[in-house]
Amino acid sequence: MRQYMTASVYLVLALVLLATNSHATNIKFAFVFIDRFPEESRQLGFTPGVVVQVGAIVKVGDSPIVDATATNMDTGLVLNLASRNIGSIYKNVLLLHNPFPPFDPKKHLGTWEINVKDAKGKEAAAKTHRLDKAATLPYVENIQASGNSLAPMITWNALDPALYPSECKIKYKVRLLKSNLKQFYATKKGTSEAKDQIPEGILKPEDIEDTYVRIETQCWDTDDTDQPVPVELKSETFRPLAEALKR
Repeated sequence: MRQYMTASVYLVLALVLLATNSHATNIKFAFVFIDRFPEESRQLGFTPGVVVQVGAIVKVGDSPIVDATATNMDTGLVLNLASRNIGSIYKNVLLLHNPFPPFDPKKHLGTWEINVKDAKGKEAAAKTHRLDKAATLPYVENIQASGNSLAPMITWNALDPALYPSECKIKYKVRLLKSNLKQFYATKKGTSEAKDQIPEGILKPEDIEDTYVRIETQCWDTDDTDQPVPVELKSETFRPLAEALKR
């Protein structure tokens, strides 16, 4: 009987601990990268120029986040983060407020630590990969949309390897959006191929005229393999979908 009761007590304690942990806020991964936006992206709510983006993807528990910061462990710079809603494709994003700060190598290079605190006082922390390349990625060229206008194949010219650091592994993502806060499709995983098939059911006929194609070009730093998402550099290229569909 005592053994049965002891086993029952341990089982209850394990369930309590599991339930407690399942409701705690945790950071899935932290990120920092240098991003580049063209002037024409301003009308969509983005910050033109070369900027730094630092933040995290989090799983929010049963208590809201009340404080979130990003601290550069090399320079001591501290930036406040906030929850950002950028549409249906990404949720629970902690990011700097837009406009993003212009990239400054004296302030932004290095490793960042993301710290999050919820209303119950529980904290979570995670470190980014080490940002160490003060470079920019070119924009892609020749964005085209072919085939079914409501499920088109998006293609573009791949970057010339001579135009980016040799340590970069280039991946691409396609997004469809109407503005910075109305992004409704994104490739699930980055691909090295310069094409992406938009699935059926994403676009409606009334969407074509005010939808933009965004090609997100990413440099994954092969010098830093310890981090799950060592994205170092990005560039963002935009083209109206209606224009891309024209031959």
